[in-house]
Amino acid sequence: MKKIMFILISCMMMFAVTACQSSNSGGGTSEVNGGTAQPVNENKIEKEQTNNANLTTETPQSKGGKKTIVFSTHYEYDSLNEAKKKYEAAHPNIEIKLNYIPSVDGEKGKEYSDNFIKKTNTELLSGNGPDMVIMDHLPMGNYVNKKILANLSEMMEKDPTFKKDQYFNNILEGSKLNGSIYGLPLRFFVYGLAGDEEAIAKTGIKFDDQNWSWSQFNELAKGLVKKGDRQSALFGNREDFLNEMVQDNTAMFVDQANRKANFQSEPFIQLLNQVKKMFDDKVVTERPTKVYFVPAQINSPADYILSLREYFDKPKLYTKPNVGGQKVGNYYRAYNTIGINEKSAVKKEAWEFLKFLLSEDLRPAANKTGFPLNKAEYDRQVKQLIKDGSVKAHEEGPLKGKTIKVTEADIQGLDKYISGAIYPVEFKPTKIQEIISNESKAFFSGQKSAEDVAKLIQNRVTTYLNE
Repeated sequence: MKKIMFILISCMMMFAVTACQSSNSGGGTSEVNGGTAQPVNENKIEKEQTNNANLTTETPQSKGGKKTIVFSTHYEYDSLNEAKKKYEAAHPNIEIKLNYIPSVDGEKGKEYSDNFIKKTNTELLSGNGPDMVIMDHLPMGNYVNKKILANLSEMMEKDPTFKKDQYFNNILEGSKLNGSIYGLPLRFFVYGLAGDEEAIAKTGIKFDDQNWSWSQFNELAKGLVKKGDRQSALFGNREDFLNEMVQDNTAMFVDQANRKANFQSEPFIQLLNQVKKMFDDKVVTERPTKVYFVPAQINSPADYILSLREYFDKPKLYTKPNVGGQKVGNYYRAYNTIGINEKSAVKKEAWEFLKFLLSEDLRPAANKTGFPLNKAEYDRQVKQLIKDGSVKAHEEGPLKGKTIKVTEADIQGLDKYISGAIYPVEFKPTKIQEIISNESKAFFSGQKSAEDVAKLIQNRVTTYLNE
């Protein structure tokens, strides 16, 4: 196992819930990943550089017979710049105008980001705005409710060239809001628990992680701590751990499209009590200690080989426990989710460009980070990794440039894990996280009952959703 301080720092980063709008798109960007605030490593998240300070999102008029597609991307992505050039070269009647914020660190960068989000949101709500939008930092549920976004499910059904079986259908299904798809992710990440398989095996305790709840995990972890050499199973704090679970199961507690909350409910009250019990039983601890599991985000086939070994010498990726009574499945986060403006004058052209962005023809530039929605491109990446026979870690990372051998057996479980990813994780920093963190403190300190806190959270979230 790697040095204990690295594990503790990683755990704190994974469980910390902070409202972190990106302030520096040149490698220091921070995003909330499935309820776990984690600095976005430039080696994990595609480098986002920008020299364009033009924040305009108004659609320019077509000139000289050309049709212009205005695409609001928030940040500049090398892959989209390459895609723009390639598409325009093949379609001389189309111009792609990419709008994004300038790359500035610190408070100025946050100001640019906040202003860009506010401007884009205002324009879309007023019936204007760009033709295409990356929704990662925008309230897509609100747009769906107000019929601002084009129904992509209908466009898919009417387009004989779009073959659903070419894509991960579990991710397509998970992208639906109110029964239809309004935003298509170019890529996605999967979440799980990186476990120390060797240390777990020494305890003699066996378990099935394919269908377990946090309650079952709690009982298992108590046995691991009792029989093994670790003082706890996980590391974190109560409020952040609760938020982690809520964000993993957002659809159970928040219906943003219809502005409804479901916190004054038995599942959430049970969740409050479950988190408290896990800390009372010392299954999760706030004190520095050795652990059996660390929350993990996997970004690519190569990352599947490397990331787990950043925590343990002999790791295994386990399915995250659910809150109870759910269908068996893994968690994922959509990345670069693109919507099309329902009122766009170039909606057909925007759809064609979106299909192009999803195609495997963009490799390798468009697939640096995240698993591609396109299955053929995913298969290509896996085959190339096996053919290479090894993958080299980043010099500045915890593995310090170490080369890890790769065989087909090493990666065969990844296909099944990805195919089982059916639960989309909410990652955007929102007021809801802040409300949950602030109000739950009173329960964890014993000042209020779970029922009273659930009622307070329900009322505050409902007010927020209807603002």
